[in-house]
Amino acid sequence: MSLKVVRDELARIVAARRGRDSHLHSLDGRDLLGPHEAHDLADGLHPTAVYRRMGKRFAAHAFADDGPLR
Repeated sequence: MSLKVVRDELARIVAARRGRDSHLHSLDGRDLLGPHEAHDLADGLHPTAVYRRMGKRFAAHAFADDGPLR
């Protein structure tokens, strides 16, 4: 099972269940740090140097007017 398969399946499940639970939210990790930014990962895996960038993107999503933590 690849990470892509897991992400796709999770998105499908959340979409299917969201109608029954308005508090169910999901955010694809690629929205926080995309594949085009892999060069910013010091060891190619861990985002140590880019946590601030990821945090800003999460906050923009989560606290937006229509975000889950508004």
